[in-house]
Amino acid sequence: MRGSIPSLIPGGFIISDLSDQPFTDFAAKCSPDLPSANCEIDERFVSLIARHQLSLTAFLRTIVRAPADVDDVLQEANLVLWRKRHEYDPNRPFASWACRIAHFQALSFLKTRGRKPHISLSEELIEDLAKRASMQLEQIDERAEELRRCVAKLPSNQRSILQSRYQHNVSVNELAKRLGRQPQAMAMTLYRLRKSLKECVERALSTEVPQ
Repeated sequence: MRGSIPSLIPGGFIISDLSDQPFTDFAAKCSPDLPSANCEIDERFVSLIARHQLSLTAFLRTIVRAPADVDDVLQEANLVLWRKRHEYDPNRPFASWACRIAHFQALSFLKTRGRKPHISLSEELIEDLAKRASMQLEQIDERAEELRRCVAKLPSNQRSILQSRYQHNVSVNELAKRLGRQPQAMAMTLYRLRKSLKECVERALSTEVPQ
């Protein structure tokens, strides 16, 4: 998803093209001093980490209870993944490798605070959770691709409304003011757009021929 974390609009639908935020907090930017090949590898790795953020978050929630702690462990895991990027074998599933590192980071986090993990994970269970995360990610990617197509079919003024609301975080009241409309009417327009996109995505997925 171009090195960014997918965002959600109400109803749980990903609008990657409209509202992605750059995921470069831990990654050094490419510069003229770095070989272009290294830059390309690093950018691909950043994209891999970004693409798995939701999966890693769900995985960490099985070990760490508090949401704030999950966020802290996730950031630490991201840093470790970045530092170990040259150790990753691209011929093996990224999710399994990343989940193992996240698991160790979670245990270390809890140990330093004198706490025990929410549940104890075996190697087999970690592998199973990683596989499930990969499958869920594929489903998310599939829905995101269909959503992009559905958004592209909308009239330009409707795409502009979605972009203002979900990419630029313009409030409903401000958006209504800009367009000379009442806030309630604008809220209803957004609701109808979301509903229309949901139906468009579901139709597309239901008519796909199984491989």
